[in-house]
Amino acid sequence: MTRSLIAAVGAATVALSLTFGAVASAQQALPAPQAPADAVPSGEPGGVDQLASGAETDDSPLAVGIGGLADAGEDLAELSRLSEEAGALGEELHLARAELERSVADRDRLERAAGVAAAAAAAADGTARRDQSLVDHLAAMRYRGGDTGATRAAVLAESPRDLVHRLDALSRLSGATTTALDASRAASVEAARLREDANGAADAARAVAEETRKRMEELDRRSDEMRLRMDEVRRRVDALSDSQRALWIGGPMVPEGYVAPPVDGVNSAALRTALTRLGAPYSWGATGPSEFDCSGLMVWSYAREGKTLPRSSQAQAAAGTPVAPADMQPGDLVIYYPGATHVGMYAGDGLVLHAPTYGVPVKLEKVDAMPISGIRRY
Repeated sequence: MTRSLIAAVGAATVALSLTFGAVASAQQALPAPQAPADAVPSGEPGGVDQLASGAETDDSPLAVGIGGLADAGEDLAELSRLSEEAGALGEELHLARAELERSVADRDRLERAAGVAAAAAAAADGTARRDQSLVDHLAAMRYRGGDTGATRAAVLAESPRDLVHRLDALSRLSGATTTALDASRAASVEAARLREDANGAADAARAVAEETRKRMEELDRRSDEMRLRMDEVRRRVDALSDSQRALWIGGPMVPEGYVAPPVDGVNSAALRTALTRLGAPYSWGATGPSEFDCSGLMVWSYAREGKTLPRSSQAQAAAGTPVAPADMQPGDLVIYYPGATHVGMYAGDGLVLHAPTYGVPVKLEKVDAMPISGIRRY
């Protein structure tokens, strides 16, 4: 996920673009400002009612002036770039895994369809063979009986009554032969159609299976790349000096005077649930209850209220109902950046609740501190 970081080297101030990304699980939580004890429910990382932890300032990692040596500013700028790459890749991997699951399901469905079609074709072949056998049998009967025409029957009839019997038998034999022949032909046509369907389903299943294999290989490759990047981010964050770490963490978790909006539905209830995670550490791929990445916090909070959200920020940006910025309500998901690489939850009072990046706890920020690409309501 991307976050803007303004670095001042010496007396100068330079605008830097900072993207905080998704990084590995099992991280070491860094010290973070805490809400007052009377605002934090027992056993919870943060509170949900009158939450305050210091004056609201512009010294969060989104907009912070960094004084000191040039190399210190360059270190944080480079770290922000790595964090950007890790964050974007992390959310893309969530989306890729969901697409892979759909691909596997499609492959399995097509393989089952191919099996069913092949079985139906085999059954139709059996029917065609049975009907053809009946045709052959009736033809043999006609052959053994010689000419079975009406003239022959009249000549051989011993009486008018015998002639009626002979003509009736002739009609039944002819009708049975015609019916069996028609059935045999229809069964053969159906068997051919079903074989074509089976072959088509098998070809489609093989194509999807090959695409799935490629996706799995690509996912493995990108997962390896992700591990390298998040290891680098973790190593660098853990090596920050105390002053750099304070700048990395940013301002307070909760601006002074913030009061959680009242619960008036599922969405505001999901916000209240998310607010209980204030101060929880960031961990890539985590969906709670004690660690989160940005989209994982949204998934966990809404799941607690009975709603299932897509796993990645990109998928969350595509689902739900679009909302205009002027119509934002508590609990709406705020999607950031053109690539939808970060997501937070609107908390009211012009603030967004989100899981920023490795080394920075779940906190409230100004909703417009990052470029908004969309707002979705679930």
